[in-house]
Amino acid sequence: MKNILIPIDGSIYSAKAVEKGLELAQSIGSNVTLLNAIPMVLGPTGRIHYDVHQMHEEHQKASEEMLLESKKKFEGINVKVETVSMYGSAADVIIDYAKSNGIDLVIMGSHGLGAVLNRMLTGSTTTKVLHHIEIPVLVVK
Repeated sequence: MKNILIPIDGSIYSAKAVEKGLELAQSIGSNVTLLNAIPMVLGPTGRIHYDVHQMHEEHQKASEEMLLESKKKFEGINVKVETVSMYGSAADVIIDYAKSNGIDLVIMGSHGLGAVLNRMLTGSTTTKVLHHIEIPVLVVK
Protein backbone atom coordinates (compact mmCIF):
# COMPACT_ATOMS: atom_id res chain seq x y z
CA MET A 1 0.00 0.00 0.00
CA LYS A 2 2.18 2.77 -1.29
CA ASN A 3 -0.50 5.42 -1.95
CA ILE A 4 -3.46 6.13 0.33
CA LEU A 5 -6.30 8.48 -0.58
CA ILE A 6 -8.30 10.11 2.23
CA PRO A 7 -11.30 12.14 1.08
CA ILE A 8 -12.23 14.82 3.61
CA ASP A 9 -15.32 16.99 3.96
CA GLY A 10 -14.98 18.53 7.40
CA SER A 11 -17.22 15.98 9.10
CA ILE A 12 -16.29 14.09 12.25
CA TYR A 13 -16.22 10.90 10.17
CA SER A 14 -13.64 12.28 7.75
CA ALA A 15 -11.56 13.45 10.75
CA LYS A 16 -11.63 9.87 12.02
CA ALA A 17 -10.55 8.66 8.57
CA VAL A 18 -7.60 11.08 8.69
CA GLU A 19 -6.58 9.70 12.09
CA LYS A 20 -6.77 6.10 10.82
CA GLY A 21 -4.88 7.07 7.67
CA LEU A 22 -2.16 8.73 9.71
CA GLU A 23 -1.77 5.62 11.84
CA LEU A 24 -1.67 3.28 8.85
CA ALA A 25 0.59 5.46 6.68
CA GLN A 26 3.07 5.86 9.50
CA SER A 27 3.18 2.13 10.23
CA ILE A 28 3.68 0.98 6.62
CA GLY A 29 5.38 4.03 5.09
CA SER A 30 2.67 5.04 2.64
CA ASN A 31 2.20 8.34 0.85
CA VAL A 32 -1.09 10.11 1.61
CA THR A 33 -3.30 12.29 -0.54
CA LEU A 34 -5.97 14.33 1.22
CA LEU A 35 -8.75 15.09 -1.25
CA ASN A 36 -11.68 17.48 -0.97
CA ALA A 37 -14.43 17.55 -3.59
CA ILE A 38 -15.92 20.99 -4.13
CA PRO A 39 -19.52 21.00 -5.35
CA MET A 40 -20.14 22.72 -8.66
CA VAL A 41 -22.33 25.80 -8.45
CA LEU A 42 -23.97 26.75 -11.72
CA GLY A 43 -26.01 29.81 -12.53
CA PRO A 44 -28.99 29.93 -14.88
CA THR A 45 -28.20 28.70 -18.39
CA GLY A 46 -26.43 31.29 -20.46
CA ARG A 47 -25.82 33.71 -17.60
CA ILE A 48 -22.98 33.95 -15.15
CA HIS A 49 -23.73 35.82 -11.97
CA TYR A 50 -21.26 37.41 -9.58
CA ASP A 51 -22.77 35.32 -6.78
CA VAL A 52 -21.77 32.11 -8.56
CA HIS A 53 -18.15 33.28 -8.86
CA GLN A 54 -18.17 34.38 -5.25
CA MET A 55 -19.57 31.01 -4.16
CA HIS A 56 -16.85 29.17 -6.12
CA GLU A 57 -14.18 31.33 -4.46
CA GLU A 58 -15.67 30.72 -1.01
CA HIS A 59 -15.84 26.95 -1.60
CA GLN A 60 -12.24 26.91 -2.86
CA LYS A 61 -11.02 28.86 0.17
CA ALA A 62 -12.94 26.59 2.59
CA SER A 63 -11.52 23.53 0.82
CA GLU A 64 -7.94 24.78 1.09
CA GLU A 65 -8.38 25.60 4.79
CA MET A 66 -9.91 22.17 5.49
CA LEU A 67 -7.08 20.39 3.67
CA LEU A 68 -4.35 22.38 5.42
CA GLU A 69 -5.93 21.74 8.82
CA SER A 70 -5.98 17.99 8.12
CA LYS A 71 -2.42 18.07 6.75
CA LYS A 72 -1.18 19.59 10.04
CA LYS A 73 -1.98 16.29 11.77
CA PHE A 74 0.79 14.65 9.73
CA GLU A 75 3.49 17.13 10.82
CA GLY A 76 6.44 15.60 12.62
CA ILE A 77 6.08 12.14 11.12
CA ASN A 78 7.85 10.77 8.07
CA VAL A 79 4.86 10.59 5.72
CA LYS A 80 4.62 12.42 2.39
CA VAL A 81 1.25 14.23 2.27
CA GLU A 82 -0.31 15.91 -0.74
CA THR A 83 -3.52 17.96 -0.76
CA VAL A 84 -5.90 18.16 -3.70
CA SER A 85 -9.13 20.10 -4.28
CA MET A 86 -11.29 19.13 -7.24
CA TYR A 87 -14.67 20.31 -8.47
CA GLY A 88 -17.46 17.79 -8.92
CA SER A 89 -19.60 15.20 -7.21
CA ALA A 90 -17.70 13.80 -4.22
CA ALA A 91 -18.08 10.14 -5.20
CA ASP A 92 -17.13 10.77 -8.84
CA VAL A 93 -14.11 12.85 -7.83
CA ILE A 94 -12.90 10.15 -5.41
CA ILE A 95 -13.37 7.34 -7.93
CA ASP A 96 -11.76 9.22 -10.82
CA TYR A 97 -8.82 10.43 -8.73
CA ALA A 98 -8.13 6.97 -7.33
CA LYS A 99 -8.22 5.36 -10.79
CA SER A 100 -6.02 8.03 -12.39
CA ASN A 101 -3.37 8.37 -9.70
CA GLY A 102 -2.24 4.91 -8.67
CA ILE A 103 -4.10 4.86 -5.38
CA ASP A 104 -3.83 1.53 -3.50
CA LEU A 105 -6.30 2.23 -0.68
CA VAL A 106 -9.09 4.71 0.02
CA ILE A 107 -9.82 5.50 3.67
CA MET A 108 -13.06 7.39 4.15
CA GLY A 109 -15.69 8.13 6.74
CA SER A 110 -18.93 6.21 6.82
CA HIS A 111 -20.95 9.44 6.65
CA GLY A 112 -20.24 12.97 5.52
CA LEU A 113 -21.65 16.41 6.09
CA GLY A 114 -24.54 15.85 3.72
CA ALA A 115 -25.32 12.29 4.77
CA VAL A 116 -29.07 12.65 5.32
CA LEU A 117 -29.71 14.72 2.20
CA ASN A 118 -27.44 12.54 0.05
CA ARG A 119 -29.19 9.34 1.06
CA MET A 120 -32.62 10.77 0.27
CA LEU A 121 -31.62 12.10 -3.14
CA THR A 122 -28.73 10.13 -4.61
CA GLY A 123 -27.37 7.58 -2.14
CA SER A 124 -24.35 8.11 0.05
CA THR A 125 -20.94 8.98 -1.28
CA THR A 126 -19.37 6.08 0.58
CA THR A 127 -21.83 3.57 -0.91
CA LYS A 128 -21.23 4.84 -4.43
CA VAL A 129 -17.46 4.65 -4.00
CA LEU A 130 -17.69 1.12 -2.59
CA HIS A 131 -19.77 -0.03 -5.58
CA HIS A 132 -17.76 1.68 -8.32
CA ILE A 133 -14.12 1.29 -7.37
CA GLU A 134 -11.88 -1.74 -7.78
CA ILE A 135 -9.35 -1.02 -5.02
CA PRO A 136 -9.75 -1.62 -1.28
CA VAL A 137 -11.78 0.93 0.69
CA LEU A 138 -11.49 1.19 4.46
CA VAL A 139 -14.65 2.76 5.89
CA VAL A 140 -14.17 4.42 9.27
CA LYS A 141 -17.07 4.95 11.70
